[in-house]
Amino acid sequence: MAATDAADGTQPQNLALEITDDDAKPRTKTDDSDLSSSVPYSTRLKEVARAFLPMGFIAFGGPQAHIALFLKTFVEGHKWLDEQRFMELMSLGQAMPGPTSTQMATAMGISRAGAAGGMIAFWLFDWVGFIIQLGVGTAIHHFGRSASTTALDTYKMCMLGMGPAAISQVYIAAYTLGSKAVGTDPVKIVLAISTMAVALLVSSAQAAAYVFLGCIVAGGAVTAVDSRRESRKKAYEAALKQPEDKGLLKRIGIPRTAGFGLAVTAILLFVVSQILIYLPAGTFGASSTPGEASGDRYFAIFASLYKMGISIYGGGQVVLPMLEEEFVSRTGYLNTTVGGSLGSQPVDAETFGFGLALAQSMPGPLFNFSSFLGAVAASVPGGIVGFLGLFGPGILLIYAFMPFWEAARQHQWVRTMLVGANAASIGLVFAACVTLGQKYCRNSAEAACMVLAGVLTRFFKLPPPLAIFGCAALCLCLFFLDWAGVHGDWCHVARYGDWDTQVAGAARCAAAH
Repeated sequence: MAATDAADGTQPQNLALEITDDDAKPRTKTDDSDLSSSVPYSTRLKEVARAFLPMGFIAFGGPQAHIALFLKTFVEGHKWLDEQRFMELMSLGQAMPGPTSTQMATAMGISRAGAAGGMIAFWLFDWVGFIIQLGVGTAIHHFGRSASTTALDTYKMCMLGMGPAAISQVYIAAYTLGSKAVGTDPVKIVLAISTMAVALLVSSAQAAAYVFLGCIVAGGAVTAVDSRRESRKKAYEAALKQPEDKGLLKRIGIPRTAGFGLAVTAILLFVVSQILIYLPAGTFGASSTPGEASGDRYFAIFASLYKMGISIYGGGQVVLPMLEEEFVSRTGYLNTTVGGSLGSQPVDAETFGFGLALAQSMPGPLFNFSSFLGAVAASVPGGIVGFLGLFGPGILLIYAFMPFWEAARQHQWVRTMLVGANAASIGLVFAACVTLGQKYCRNSAEAACMVLAGVLTRFFKLPPPLAIFGCAALCLCLFFLDWAGVHGDWCHVARYGDWDTQVAGAARCAAAH
C-alpha cells in the first residue's frame, strides 16, 4: 500500500517482495474495502439489508438529501466506499437516465454484495413509499375515483418536521463533499459555482435536466484538458495515480457480457413496448366494463411509464409534467388501440394533486408516485407494473454499467474527466441547499429543526435516523403550541404544509375569520 511505503521509507518494489503473509501487513481503514471479498457472501447480504432497512423510513427530502444520507452511512460509517468512488457514482447517477438516488443505492448494494445485494438495496430503499402509495391508490380505485385533501392535511401535520430535518443532511454533505471534490482549487471552484448558478437560473425542470448533464460533461472536459498542463499536474495527483483496488469486479460478480446484454434489453424493451402500444385494443385482454382493469390497461401503463424512465434526466421533478400529460390529459392514442384503453383521463386532476402531495411527503424517491397513479388507473397490478415501468430502465442501466466501470476508471483520461464532473455535481448540491431551504424552511420552527438535526448529526455524532425522527417530533410539538394559528384552528396547516396544494384552503380559512 502507498501509505505503508511512505511510513517505512522503503522502495515499493522491495516491500512487495518482502511482505508475503497477512500478519506482516498493517491494517488500515482502506483495507476494509480491499478485504471485503473475504467476508462470507451471506454476511455481506445481511450487512446490505441491515444498512438499508431504516432508510426506507427516513429517506425524506429528495435525491440530494438521500445522497447526503448515503455519504454519512456508507462512506463515513460502514466505509464500503471511499469518497472518490462515492463521488464517481454520484456523477454517473446525475448523467444517467432514471432516479439518481435509487441508482446510487442499487450501485452501493451491488458493490458490496453483487447482483442480489443491489436488489436488496433497491427494494429496502423504496418499499415504504411504494407500499403506502400503492395502498392509497388502490383504495381510491375501488372506493372512489376522486380524492379529497382533507385527510391529507392531518397526515401532513404529523410529517411537518421530516423534510426540514432530512435536508440538514444536504448541508452537511455539501460541506463534506465540497471540501473533498472542490477544496481550494480555483478551476474546481469555478466549475462548482458555475453549475450552481446555472441550476438556480434555469427555471424549467425539463430543460434543466439536460442543462445539468451538459454542465457535468463540460466540467469533465475542462479538467481532462487542464490536467495535461505541466503546471497543474500536482492538482490532479490523485486522479493521475493508478487505482489500487481492483477487487470490486470480483465482488460485483456480473460479467461484462451480462452487462452488455442488460443494456441491450433496456433499449429493446423501449422499442418493442412503443410499437406494441399501438396494436388493436384487446391484444392483451380487454375489459367489458369501461375503466376497469384489463391486460391492455396494464400494458399501456407499463409502456407509458417505461418511455419516461428511459428518456428523462434530472429525477422526479422532471418526470412530473410527463406524468401529468400521460395520466391527466392523455392524448396521442386512438380509442381502438392498446394505448387508448386508459382513456383520455385515467386519473383526474384532484386525485393527481392528492397523490403528488402524498408522494412528496413520503420517504424514498418521488418515482414511487408511479405506483399510486398505476393503482388508481388499474388497481394493485396497475400500481406494480407502473412502478416497474418507471424504475425499470434506470435499474437495468446501472446493472449494465457496473461491470464496465472498474475497467473504465483504469484509464487516466476517464479519471481526470471525473474530477471536473464531480466538481460540477457538487455545484448541484450547493444549489439544492438553496432551493430545499426555501421549500422546507418557511417558518422559524422548521428552520430550527433543520439546524438542530444538522448540529446533532455533525457535532454530536447522533445517527441520522434518530436526528431526523427526533427533530420531526419536536417540529410537531411546536406546531401544537401554535394550534390556533394566525387565522384560527387548522388554518395554519397551509403555512406548515405543502403550499401549492393547500393555498386554496388557507384562503377560505382566512376569509372565514
